[in-house]
Amino acid sequence: MNFSFLKEKGSKYIIWILLGVLVLIMAIPVGKEEDSKSGTTSSDTAIQGEMELQLKKVLTSMEGVGEVEVMITSKSKKTDLFSDKYEDGEVLGVVVVAQGAGNPTIDAKILDAVKALFGIEAHKISIVKMRTQEV
Repeated sequence: MNFSFLKEKGSKYIIWILLGVLVLIMAIPVGKEEDSKSGTTSSDTAIQGEMELQLKKVLTSMEGVGEVEVMITSKSKKTDLFSDKYEDGEVLGVVVVAQGAGNPTIDAKILDAVKALFGIEAHKISIVKMRTQEV
């Protein structure tokens, strides 16, 4: 092979080639696994599960609420096109199924607690009465 162009132009070509390879290496994703369908990482799912457990604990400790089931939906946003870093998940909505729901006073307490904890608007929170166990 004839590499005479390297002698003519100096080492500019080598520098540009090495720089290109470096950029390609930096663009290879490493670290967190992503769920290809939802775009969420396994750590996002763990954080969401922890938030649900903490909310359930808070709500069940409130007077009149009773047994509670909670579901939180959230969306993660990438902070940088070339990294795997994600911002904290933005809470899109919360569903609370509680024994004490249906009572306007209890519903208001649940709504206030969820709004305060997650900073979301009331229309993103659904409070539903839990069905009773049939004997």
